[in-house]
Formats: sequence, C-alpha cells, structure tokens
Amino acid sequence: MTEESRSLEDIFEEERIVMFVTSDQRARPMAVLDRDGETLWFLTSRATEWVSGLTQGEKVTLTVSDPKDSLFVSLTGSARTSTDRERIDALWSPMLEAWFEGRDDPNITALQVDVAEGEYWDGPGTGVGRALRGLAGQLIGDGRRTMGEQGPVEPS
Repeated sequence: MTEESRSLEDIFEEERIVMFVTSDQRARPMAVLDRDGETLWFLTSRATEWVSGLTQGEKVTLTVSDPKDSLFVSLTGSARTSTDRERIDALWSPMLEAWFEGRDDPNITALQVDVAEGEYWDGPGTGVGRALRGLAGQLIGDGRRTMGEQGPVEPS
C-alpha cells in the first residue's frame, strides 16, 4: 500500500452505512456487517425486487459519506447472494429483528461484495477546520493541497 492510499480495514474500522448502487443506478442504504479481506458482507431480503433481480457477479458501486470525519469513499466490485446458514448466523445481530422475522426468516440472504477498486477523499475534520485550512491555503498559495487528500483504496 502506498502512502497516498487507504485500506478497506482503515475505512471500515468502525460501523459504516454505505449507499449500495446496483446496475439500475438506484442507491439503497445498507449496513456493512463484516469485512473479510476485500469482501464486504450485508444481510438483506431476497424477497425485495432489487435483490431478486441481482445477477451473481453483478457490478455494483458502494459509497461512504462521513462528513463528521470528512471521509468520502467510492468502491466498485461484484455482488453475490448466499443462503449459507453459517454465514447468515455469523452476520446476525438482534438489531436486525427490525427487518426480519428472526434469524430463521426464509427470505434472509447474505450479500457479498468483492471490492475490486476504490477511491477516497479525506479532508480536514470539521467545517471550521475546512474553512480555516482553505483560507490559509489561499493566503500561502497552497490551497488545493491543504484541503485534504485523495487517492486509491487498496482492496486487501
């Protein structure tokens, strides 16, 4: 990993909600429940139209927007569904009862995204910090560099 890149481990070290964009260009909020190397895991219902229409290996985009930390990420990869009970049980938590009829809900499916590539934008932490860095950058003629970093995300 180069100095200018970030890892998936860095990005997903805390709980993250992503916008999950499918080939129909629709975005849906999804909680990342686990990360295993370059693979991100979710639980969803196969009864929904967008999941039942998802083809195995379909190209998807995931975006993260965290204004609090000034972190913005775009990831692309391929999606697959799985009814593997061991995986579903490993991903299950009581908070999911709001969406499912328990861990044995017949419609529950694991959704796996194998991340192929990504990009991040990372800036100063707060609105005040961004304003001050932007002003200082203009004054010293170094504006674009002081506003943060941008670079690739290394999948593994």
